[in-house]
Amino acid sequence: MMKLLSCSLGVMAMCLLACGKTPTPPGNSTKMAQQVSPSPQNRGRGVLTREEVTAILGTPVTSMEGAATDMQYKTDTMSLETSVGIEVQEDSNQAMAGARKATSMLGGTPEEVPHLGDEAFFGAMSVLYVRKGDNIITITPPNFQQIAAMAAYNKVADAPLGSEAQLKALHDFERVEKNDPLKVGLSSPDATQGALATVATAGRKQGTPDEEHGRAIAVALAAKVVSKLESL
Repeated sequence: MMKLLSCSLGVMAMCLLACGKTPTPPGNSTKMAQQVSPSPQNRGRGVLTREEVTAILGTPVTSMEGAATDMQYKTDTMSLETSVGIEVQEDSNQAMAGARKATSMLGGTPEEVPHLGDEAFFGAMSVLYVRKGDNIITITPPNFQQIAAMAAYNKVADAPLGSEAQLKALHDFERVEKNDPLKVGLSSPDATQGALATVATAGRKQGTPDEEHGRAIAVALAAKVVSKLESL
């Protein structure tokens, strides 16, 4: 059951990101590759430095994985990571419309973010989309609910068995887990229906402090990327 729910969330995220992209017209792939290639004069398009992301996350980035225009920044804390993607689109307005449609299909409601690029909104799972000229910036923020749940679980596991400390840690863990969209799916006796319910729940805005924290980081990262694009 848990495996099916996790796979469904992964598919949902991939669909959301893919639907926000428009096909590259034939004969235009070389042009686009030149536009986003990590050449010295153009490297600011796709890469925020390790130091820049560290300053925004508030935790040292220990590894960077990916290409110049699709980078994942990881820390030593599991799930405390973020990804920044930038894609040049022939029709960036159409790409944003596709991302909005994908958000709605996944049960979410696009939420506008003012004063960021030419257009910006949060989609399902708090993925942030920003249009700046012909560039589409995609930010996937850290999942602070998951981070909090793992930290709470570790306290339960580390406390002496049956102790007051473990009981308190278990209570704290249950409180954190109340905000986990996976609980919706786990409460269903049918695995498939549970997975669909989880996708629908995760696609909507949660309105929790953890979600707001992640969104604030996404906005800060996007603003930094926009600033770099404007300086080119």
